[in-house]
Amino acid sequence: MQHCDDDALALVALGESPSPADAAHLSGCAHCRAEVESFGRTVAAGRGDRSPAAVVPPPAHVWDGIAAATGVGVRPRNGDSLPPAAPSPLPPAPVSVPASADAVAPVLPMRPRAARSRRWPMLAVAASALVVGGVAGSVGTQLLDRGDPQPTPIIVAQAALDPLPVDPSASGRAVVVEAAGGRTLEVDVSKLASTDGFYEVWLIDASVKKMVPIGVLTGSTGRFTIPDGLDLGQYPVVDISAEPLDGDPVHSGKSLLRGTIPG
Repeated sequence: MQHCDDDALALVALGESPSPADAAHLSGCAHCRAEVESFGRTVAAGRGDRSPAAVVPPPAHVWDGIAAATGVGVRPRNGDSLPPAAPSPLPPAPVSVPASADAVAPVLPMRPRAARSRRWPMLAVAASALVVGGVAGSVGTQLLDRGDPQPTPIIVAQAALDPLPVDPSASGRAVVVEAAGGRTLEVDVSKLASTDGFYEVWLIDASVKKMVPIGVLTGSTGRFTIPDGLDLGQYPVVDISAEPLDGDPVHSGKSLLRGTIPG
């Protein structure tokens, strides 16, 4: 059995006259009459009646309208009996019901279910837009948090490290790398003579009279920060020495590898 549209039942609960087809259906369908009564309770609650027992049945003229449209006397059955209606501060406006089915008053057209269902695609599109907007906003925030990309480090100079007579089998290479954080000197050595102390890396001037220690080499490779303001044009010599554990910061004079960075 095809039941009445919910919109039509809601209007009946509000006091509107049903269409002839709905009136005929209501005359024999307890389910739809129960729906009307349920809508009536909702109407009562919306009007301010909060009493649990307050139930507002459809006005009597609604049932009279159904009877007039169908020729069948309609009253709630025993199973559909309703408690007395509670007084409402806003009673529904009276609606005149014609005396015959041929003169039924015009009924406002019901919005079809298809029209209601079209709201769901629109809501889905709106929800999708919110999701996409949220994702785009999140990605944009992450990109802003990252800031400007750091420039790629570049090699600005390099030199071979040649062995000195103290350690003729050693060899190595020095590379000057420039990046956003400043300049570094990277060294890669092999076959350094063993020492009871440690290896230290120096930058020395061309006359080999002034020198700046930049770090201790452990292993065969190392990376050392070149002090800001140090001009490699004035300190172009890279020197690796063997230093004793004597607490003296002065160069030991035992250089193992040395090379000059081109200007």
